Amino acid sequence: MPRLEHAVILALLAHGCTPSRFGWHDGPVDLRDYRAAFERSAGDRFTAATTTTGLLAGLSGQRVLWLGDHHGSERLHRLQRELLAALLRTGQRPVLALEAIGTQDEAAVAEYLAGHGDESRLLTVMRRRWPAHWLEDPAVDAPHWRELLRTARTHQLPVHALEPTPRLPLAERDRAIAANVTALAAAYPSRLIVVWIGQAHLRGHGDLVARVGLPATAVGGEPVPALLAAATTGLPPAALRRSDGGLWWFADLLPGGSRR
Repeated sequence: MPRLEHAVILALLAHGCTPSRFGWHDGPVDLRDYRAAFERSAGDRFTAATTTTGLLAGLSGQRVLWLGDHHGSERLHRLQRELLAALLRTGQRPVLALEAIGTQDEAAVAEYLAGHGDESRLLTVMRRRWPAHWLEDPAVDAPHWRELLRTARTHQLPVHALEPTPRLPLAERDRAIAANVTALAAAYPSRLIVVWIGQAHLRGHGDLVARVGLPATAVGGEPVPALLAAATTGLPPAALRRSDGGLWWFADLLPGGSRR
């Protein structure tokens, strides 16, 4: 099972891990500045449009599909699950890497995916270790994460964590996530790695897409204010639109957006 090297995990944990809900306020990086940096780098205009079929066709030769998350957004999560379902219909069997579970819970998740025990057993195991875990926390649309695990179990897709939980401070988080995604790509050289991660990690200070550096397609989560105000004149109706920040965005989440 691909993971960070043991020594790396110990080194990261040595920097401190608090039981705060998301672990975002620990360390020198301020969350507001972190998010602002992402918003600045996400772009302020649209440069291209494509269909879901077109996006999936463009994954040929790519190693990673980054899906930016906005944790409480049910409408975003519905679109992401639809995209995953369309990907599965093409015959691909991706590897899922989820922010929703921690490295300490991978063994329990693997047991569930293998058909050993039901969902309630998995929730009990995770609750004992971390009461604020994402599979039951309403603040992060817990039904979405449970549905992803059900899909993975049905289609026999590997699922891996991105980092320990509770969360490390932001700077340590991005290093850990980048190292883990790189390790997963090496462990599954012929499979697409689909990564669900908070969208602010994709660009800006975290810049995970560039930090990992593998051929990739990145889809943002909830559009940033500049893109909500951006004109789409000249672009055809389509399921997704690409910003000048290099991210695709679901048209359904944009004013006047339409899907085709």
